[in-house]
Amino acid sequence: MKYDFLFKGGRIVDPANDRDFIGDVAIKGDKVAEVAKEIDSYLAEQVINISGKVIIPGIIDTHCHVARPEAKGAGYRMLINAGVTTAFDFEGPIEVIKREITKYGCGLNVAVLEAIYPGNGIKSKDATTDELQKTINKYLDSGAIGIKILGGHYPLTPETTYNILQITHQEKGYMGFHVGTTQTGSNIQGLEEAVKLAEGKPLHIAHINAYCRGYIEDPLLELKRTMDILKKSPNIISESHLAIHNACYGGINGNGVPRSYVLRNALRAKGYQVSKEGLEEALRVKYAGVYALVGSKMEYIYGDEAIDYWKKNEYNVGICFPINRRRSAEVCVTERDKKGNFVVDAISSDAGAIPRNCILSHGLPLVHFCALTLSELVQKISLTPSRMLGLKNKGHLSIGADADITIFDPDDAKVEIVLIKGKVCMVSGIIFNNPGRLIVTERGANKLKKQEIPLEVIDLEDSLFLKGKVNKSK
Repeated sequence: MKYDFLFKGGRIVDPANDRDFIGDVAIKGDKVAEVAKEIDSYLAEQVINISGKVIIPGIIDTHCHVARPEAKGAGYRMLINAGVTTAFDFEGPIEVIKREITKYGCGLNVAVLEAIYPGNGIKSKDATTDELQKTINKYLDSGAIGIKILGGHYPLTPETTYNILQITHQEKGYMGFHVGTTQTGSNIQGLEEAVKLAEGKPLHIAHINAYCRGYIEDPLLELKRTMDILKKSPNIISESHLAIHNACYGGINGNGVPRSYVLRNALRAKGYQVSKEGLEEALRVKYAGVYALVGSKMEYIYGDEAIDYWKKNEYNVGICFPINRRRSAEVCVTERDKKGNFVVDAISSDAGAIPRNCILSHGLPLVHFCALTLSELVQKISLTPSRMLGLKNKGHLSIGADADITIFDPDDAKVEIVLIKGKVCMVSGIIFNNPGRLIVTERGANKLKKQEIPLEVIDLEDSLFLKGKVNKSK
């Protein structure tokens, strides 16, 4: 037979090739072999009728968290079930993901940014340049493609933040930033500060909508300030998510105060005491929740059950608050500049092992509402994300492209089939136990060649991150 798989009669949406029609997609080995309105069924080993479904290049989640304590691989399963074929993990740890990816990976492609914060790579908020240089080189050598600053949760001094940005750039690593330092916070002021600290160098600013919660001024004014900043900053790559819940850490310091500054802000926003007791009360009345492993996936739990779980795990669990604004999410997804380009580059989930994998389930209603076309949605969840990372063979259904494919029902956003590199990874919620693949730079690959981890090597020089949006073409 000429082809291994032939998907027939689906709506093919492929903005890179200006395709949106009912037709067939053929797969041979790990590549897309043919796309046409009609392909002879006799040419394929397996023919799958996908009439009434949509077939797109695999979803690339540009901000998620695959590894979480006690998750036991749930993050990988949850991403695959949501139609994600490539995940950009925005924290790591890289060593945990290296241990997990062959056992739990479900075929998923995973690139990793390693987080730096006190207790993870550095000793304090004000680290020396020698300490930073050593830590950054260690992580880049270990397989991480770059560094993440968790400024919103664990703010560093502006000087330390600046030095991380500079050193990571010098080492040609990818740089992600949840904005905020000891002088600002996870808000519009932190965003403005981040752009200044970058000094025109490449920077990926995470979850743009998180800085428009109304902490500093009216959220609509914060949105305007945010969009204006991004329009003037072609060096900034960004994404936003569509979930109403945030995510933070439930840990408590020796003074009885939550460690995460994001958690402190969420308590303060509703008038709760910024303390262990305040968080316990917020959990009791179900304003706050905990996410925990329930069966094979992570789920939100509330009330006394959440308090018991939080205490049993010595407070080191994930906490959520319903503080993300719908208007902020919608504007961040749809706003364009004068040239018609999207201001925020991609739609992410900030999920994985956090139970808010809603790229499709929340993105499709924007299509039904005519805020986006389906092709524009695919542009923001597959095509542009592939360019952000320099994944030349992903994000499109060109002949010879990687056979990373997501097939879903356009009415209810239910993902029906996921293929990665031509292998079936999920069908109707049934996940196949394929090893995942770690996306690394040549630097990381050199250190990992002796380890039995499937690798895909990328060159960040090919990425939108390093090229900048001035060179972006549709």
